[in-house]
Amino acid sequence: MGTNLSGGETEVLERAARMARECLEPRAAGYDRSATHPKESWHDLWKAGFLAAAIPKEYGGLGLEMLTCVKVLERLAWGCTSTAMTMHMHSTVQRFIAALCTPEQKARFYPEVVEHGRMLASWGSEPERRGGAAVRDTTLAPTDGGYLVNGRKHFCTMAGAAHLCLVHCSMSGYDQFDGYTLALIPHDTEGMEISGEWDTLGMRATVSPAVSFTDCFVNADDVLGEPGEATRVGAGQGFGLGYAAVYIGAAQRALDSAVDFAKTQRFAPDPEPLSHNILIQRAVAEMTMSLEGARLVLHQSADGWESADSQQRTVWAARAKHLAMEASLSVTSKAIQTVGGRGAQKGMPLERLLRDVRTATLMPPNAERALEIVGRDALDVQDVPPA
Repeated sequence: MGTNLSGGETEVLERAARMARECLEPRAAGYDRSATHPKESWHDLWKAGFLAAAIPKEYGGLGLEMLTCVKVLERLAWGCTSTAMTMHMHSTVQRFIAALCTPEQKARFYPEVVEHGRMLASWGSEPERRGGAAVRDTTLAPTDGGYLVNGRKHFCTMAGAAHLCLVHCSMSGYDQFDGYTLALIPHDTEGMEISGEWDTLGMRATVSPAVSFTDCFVNADDVLGEPGEATRVGAGQGFGLGYAAVYIGAAQRALDSAVDFAKTQRFAPDPEPLSHNILIQRAVAEMTMSLEGARLVLHQSADGWESADSQQRTVWAARAKHLAMEASLSVTSKAIQTVGGRGAQKGMPLERLLRDVRTATLMPPNAERALEIVGRDALDVQDVPPA
């Protein structure tokens, strides 16, 4: 897929692949076992410039467009699914800042990443609502000098490690959709409390427990844009594209592992390696074509992202996520089936990749919602629902 690349993009993607191979993958199994934040890998990504991938160049970032960003995520996910997912969340917050913040706010927020390598988290999901719901019960209420946040979030990726947390709220005095407002809250704000544990099937190093907010004070200049503005700028739809890139990158690693095994493994009395077996060849062909199709749609969507409006982005993100989800679930399962029982051992990456993909693909919009979005658009049904 590395065709028609500029020299700068080629260098960025080669650097990302090298980071995945040399830094992220050697640590991935350890982070998975301990379910701890991949802080060493974040540090390496910062030093390599990737934590500032979506920050404009005038603020010291790489200023990468969406197409290059998703290609970077694919390569990073090849090394560690959880690290790539946290990088994706962190980068999406940067896009919200770019779309909603004043120059003064950008001058405060961006250096936290560029100069200090600090992580930015995004917390939107709530226990009482299905994933992807456009309304939220966490409230932002005006008070002297700022606002008070009250509510509860779950699946709060990087809780306890992110420096600033983008909390998705409903502004008091508005209905929950028109009042949708974002606030960047420092991790040590009084009244913010992490609760519960994070002991999951996969994506264990994303560390995403629940967080409650009780009269958390937020300065007025830490709120992004006006109520309802965040629904119109099309930044949130980028979540779906990034998820798709992570799924594809993880599945590509599973396919590569199966291919390497087939090329080197022989079983007596057959003198040839497994790669000469027609059944193995068919399985590898199916996995390869499945990933190529999903990747092509993802790249097409990302290539037109900058000029697309919010509704078009909603459809493209749903389409890319659904195809990547189906492909990655199929490929990781078929890869471990191709390798056989040895693929279930902890010493090989396949069982971790299988668990990570199964867990990550549960993120919104789910399969049914994504199909609804694409179907309504294809049928010209108005008011395509948000992802």
